[in-house]
Amino acid sequence: MRGAATLGRVKADISVVLFDCDGVLQRPGNDWTGEIGSLTGLSGGALDAFLDDISSAEQPVLDGSEAYGVRLAAVLEEWSLPVRVEDLLQVWQHLVVDQGVLAAAEELREQGLVCALGTNQHRERAAYMRRELGYHRLFDPIVISAEIGVAKPDPEFFRRALVLLGRPAAEVLFVDDVQANVDAARSVGLAAERFAQHGGRTELDRILALHGLAERVAA
Repeated sequence: MRGAATLGRVKADISVVLFDCDGVLQRPGNDWTGEIGSLTGLSGGALDAFLDDISSAEQPVLDGSEAYGVRLAAVLEEWSLPVRVEDLLQVWQHLVVDQGVLAAAEELREQGLVCALGTNQHRERAAYMRRELGYHRLFDPIVISAEIGVAKPDPEFFRRALVLLGRPAAEVLFVDDVQANVDAARSVGLAAERFAQHGGRTELDRILALHGLAERVAA
């Protein structure tokens, strides 16, 4: 096993593991679609169309240029739905943190590595995550698209993350469940691997082994 890890070792020693959040470190703790359906009274094709609209409204504001609530209010008005924006935003704030991945990050830190977060979030969800999830106790820096003004997969996201990290790109291993984000990170010089969505500790251990880090965490 150790030999396999050595074969997969990158040219530079990794000193930082930069974790994506959604799909890697956290997942929805609710029936997201069902909850929105209950709030709006929509179902079937109408619900699908509404979900498409609110998803499309979120993408342009992941860079923090505008509060997501403003865009949601416009969608609700267009659909003539008597739903409070605050109630709809709550749906994004039911999260379950993967304790196995969190434990691995703690073990990496104990071994002297830096653990950081690199995530796309709109303003409101970013504020919730900072306030409620306690990530600041383990991850530093926490790089959030709405706070740095650019979202993945724009390579500029990773350039700004590197400035905050203060480390060379080749020393940073980025883990994300979206291939476009992995490709963008690699284009800037980071080591990057795609994480099987919600793959948990087993998937993280697989990636760490590729970069000679398996021995840095407990079995």
